[in-house]
Amino acid sequence: MQKMFYPQSVAVVGASNSDTNMGRNIIQNLVNWGYEGEVCPVNPRGEDVLGLKGYASLSEIGRPIDLVVAFVPAKVVPGVMDECAALGVTRMAVPSGGFSEYGESGDELTRLVAAKAVEYGIRFVGPNGLTIINTENGLCLPFLTLKKREPGHISVVSQSGGVGLSLMMFLDNAAATFNKFISVGNKVSMDELDFLEYLGDDPGTRVICLFLESVVRGRRFGEVASRIDKPILIYKANTTEAGARTAASHTAALANDDAVVEGMFRQAGIIRVRSIRRLVDMARAFELPPIRGNRIAVVSQAGGYTVLCADEAYRRGFSFPALAPAFLDGMKEYVRSDVIRMGNPLDLGDIHSTDEILYALDKVLGQRDIDGVALVLLRRSDARYDGAYARMQRPPYADLQGLMSKHHKPISMCLLTQSAFLREVRSEVGYPIFEIPEDAVEALGVLRDHYSRRPA
Repeated sequence: MQKMFYPQSVAVVGASNSDTNMGRNIIQNLVNWGYEGEVCPVNPRGEDVLGLKGYASLSEIGRPIDLVVAFVPAKVVPGVMDECAALGVTRMAVPSGGFSEYGESGDELTRLVAAKAVEYGIRFVGPNGLTIINTENGLCLPFLTLKKREPGHISVVSQSGGVGLSLMMFLDNAAATFNKFISVGNKVSMDELDFLEYLGDDPGTRVICLFLESVVRGRRFGEVASRIDKPILIYKANTTEAGARTAASHTAALANDDAVVEGMFRQAGIIRVRSIRRLVDMARAFELPPIRGNRIAVVSQAGGYTVLCADEAYRRGFSFPALAPAFLDGMKEYVRSDVIRMGNPLDLGDIHSTDEILYALDKVLGQRDIDGVALVLLRRSDARYDGAYARMQRPPYADLQGLMSKHHKPISMCLLTQSAFLREVRSEVGYPIFEIPEDAVEALGVLRDHYSRRPA
């Protein structure tokens, strides 16, 4: 895999200097992302691309090439593989479509490139995908120009290129980024298992996310996943007849028996989520401290959300230990209207000072029989406060990280506010913030389920 993710040289077959040439976009990405290896555009006229020397063929380069990107019509790919074999190239990326997802003619081509891969000892990602991004070295191979991302700790494997792009968008919205991205496409030579094994040992990857329409080598996939200590989260689509028909024409994916797949995921300790947004949100949950048990407190600035979160927590098997009587008695002096009953869940709707909220969280987290907190805060970004009230209302977000570090327990927070303000806050803090109260509770459940199987 070293030559796949850390090549010293990349040749892009099919890249020309035309503004409409999508192979040119691959060259543009490599330049914009600061890839420091050698980049060799290859096209029939041997023309330069974006100031980089072009070649009419791979053999004309005259130097070893670690990775060849073949962005050419599907019928041309076998010939590129022949040339790679003659030059000793063993790693390729094939973003081109027109294979099994295209019908009988595509099936024939698929069998041909699969046979050549075995004969020549070539491994390739694709076809029909965005292939690979490695944020650590600027290797960015999609045929769409993408803004440069700084390295994160979440790595993504997606069977669909479009869904993969959506995952990047959701990570952007969450003020997060990824480490490695793999769009496996039709999985002719390399599949999700190959990349799961690699990411399991990859020091830059702390959390692994997968979007799959099918799971190949399912038994082996479960065995490998069960040995990986890192969190593995999967959104598995193609679970209905309608989904199966669509997937077959999209990435040539074959449906799996969903009950069997679900059982394999559960046995292997894989976390299954039911939406793309949750795949990102629950992956970010692992930036919180581990939760050590099943006992939580729910704290909210609105009574209705304490009820909502309590329902969600109950469904997920959490318990609500009683809060210390001395603490509850002490909190009464902060309550102004005397209409809120103090307990767990804890309604702070009549408490308006940030310092008092932080005091309450500190005391709750300090209880030995509380393992974590689901917190719901409300903030109007357009609200304006003056004088003493403004000081009371200073944002508490930076202080929450300190409380988690002090008590070694998670605070899973939902901030109910306008989306632009939420994104601003997310970019300033070092922990996840959820948009929906139920997601904050779900995150604690995901942490509990993972760490109960794989202690931190």
